[in-house]
Amino acid sequence: MNEQDWSPFAEESPSPPRPAPNPGRASVPAPAPASRPSPYLKTDHPPHDQTAPLRPPSLARRQGPPGLIPAPDATAILPQIPSDPLPAPHGGDSAARKKRTVKRHRDGESGLKARRTIRGIGEVFITFGVIVLLYAAYEIFGVTAEINNQQDHLASDLDVMWRTNETVEEGVDGAPVPELGDAFARMWAPAIRPESWILVEGTELSDIEYAPGRYLDGAYPGEQGNFTLAGHNVPAIFQKIRDLDPGDKVVIETMEYFYVYEVREHVVVDETQVDITEPVPGEPGAAPGEDDYWMTLFTCHPLWDNYERYVVYTQLVETYERDPDGELPDEAIDAEA
Repeated sequence: MNEQDWSPFAEESPSPPRPAPNPGRASVPAPAPASRPSPYLKTDHPPHDQTAPLRPPSLARRQGPPGLIPAPDATAILPQIPSDPLPAPHGGDSAARKKRTVKRHRDGESGLKARRTIRGIGEVFITFGVIVLLYAAYEIFGVTAEINNQQDHLASDLDVMWRTNETVEEGVDGAPVPELGDAFARMWAPAIRPESWILVEGTELSDIEYAPGRYLDGAYPGEQGNFTLAGHNVPAIFQKIRDLDPGDKVVIETMEYFYVYEVREHVVVDETQVDITEPVPGEPGAAPGEDDYWMTLFTCHPLWDNYERYVVYTQLVETYERDPDGELPDEAIDAEA
């Protein structure tokens, strides 16, 4: 090695050059030299990257008008609430505004009372409606069941009376003279009812409570004049006589005969019009003639009141002798007979 090759005082050789960057690998830039902070930036809260975990990732991608998303600080998730209250609107502290506010509060209390009152009235009407429905159901089903039960008892009494016949004095066709409220005959009207009615003597309320009753001053079945029957305006008794058509047959069964009456007409009269019970209906004082064999059925009218009478006039057209062991005539069981 010669002197030119080595010297202790030789100048330091320059640093070797940096290798060229690899084009397939990202390079990390060198940190920039520290600079003076800007006087326009706040320095009392931490840098941006310290609160990054508090912000949802979608917040950075959300677009919207400025001011809706708070600045990226420690309260980035919650909107910032100013420490100073907002100023009251113009006139907000005036006496008139306060008075209106109090009035609205009072109106709210009065409205609550009004709603409670209306609700109470509504409940009263609902309760009343339920009571009316229950009463109607009782009139249709309860009263009908009670009447049918009593009709069964009357039918048994009638059969016993006709079978024994121990009374010397005869009433209707050889049967004993009935007392008030006692059964004396059956009535069939197949056009409106498949079952028969048991007829009783008398038209007082106690007599006709469970059955149609005979008007005492009228004729008996099959007699000349006007055989008149009154019945309550309920489904189990005479409410359905309104459905009888002219030509329909009504049969009265006594101890010895079947009397067949045919419907002639319907009329509605005032409750004080008693000439419907005359021997010749509608003709007071007239004597019955050869054709005046009438049967008059009447009940209260209209359906849910009693200031009028619904009347059905029928006339005798046929008489059959009754066989205790025989069958009923066709007119008693067939509406088309």
